[in-house]
Amino acid sequence: MATYVDRLQRGKRGPLLARPRAFQRGERDAPLQKNRPRRVLRPRHVVSLLLLLAGFFVGLREGYLFLITWDELNVRSVEVHCARNDLRRALESHFASPRLGNLLLCDIQALRAQVRGLAWVKDARIQKVFPSSLRIEVVERIPFALLESHGLALADESGAVMEKSVLPGEYDLPVISDEGGFSSRFLDKWAAARECLQSLPPGERARLAGIRCSDYGRLELSFKDDPVRVILAAGSAAAGLSLFRGRRAEWEQRLGPLAAVNLGYEGRVYLRTLEPEGASGLSHSPKESE
Repeated sequence: MATYVDRLQRGKRGPLLARPRAFQRGERDAPLQKNRPRRVLRPRHVVSLLLLLAGFFVGLREGYLFLITWDELNVRSVEVHCARNDLRRALESHFASPRLGNLLLCDIQALRAQVRGLAWVKDARIQKVFPSSLRIEVVERIPFALLESHGLALADESGAVMEKSVLPGEYDLPVISDEGGFSSRFLDKWAAARECLQSLPPGERARLAGIRCSDYGRLELSFKDDPVRVILAAGSAAAGLSLFRGRRAEWEQRLGPLAAVNLGYEGRVYLRTLEPEGASGLSHSPKESE
């Protein structure tokens, strides 16, 4: 009986994971790596490396010298894109190919500064087109008004002069002037006149003959087909003209034909009537509160 029980106990086996596992090596032990011999950089290696570097830089220099003297890279054509034909022809003549030389040596920024220095050019973009061309794209200035200062000049909306010594009637544009000849604060006065002109409806803008600036922030507008001069505060031209249009008939019915309407004061309007025939001066109406 005791022998039987002993056999049963020996026949039992636990789970596979619960049994201890003996450490086993591979079929063969990994061979020990022997110390590799250190490579020594000998003088001939250093000399060879220096020669390779010298050869590389010499080849680079020779290649660069070849490219900047290669005839195939000389600028042979200049392509100008702009809407104004006379400006396009002037640019093509100014940048004639014999003067430009090798395309790689062209200073794009210097060329762009030259193009922008022309009166009708607002901005320019220049690209190199390999192997031998330049492409110039021009943004032109747009005539905005005539500037009256030591004569008439054509100007764009920023006040930059595009043409000097313009003849009266040569351009159908309003004249912007100043009571002091723009001796001071030109940019501020020009900006006020520009804002006033841009705020006008298309019909009144076409009728506008000129804007006269002053040192007191007021603008005097005159029209081609109307004797009345309208004086407005800078920055409120549209509102002042709207008031003038709405009340003009009433004022002229009460006072007669008007010579000037001053709306440059907040809350007040000053009216000036036309000079009657035989009178020595203009008659003035009292101020009218609004």
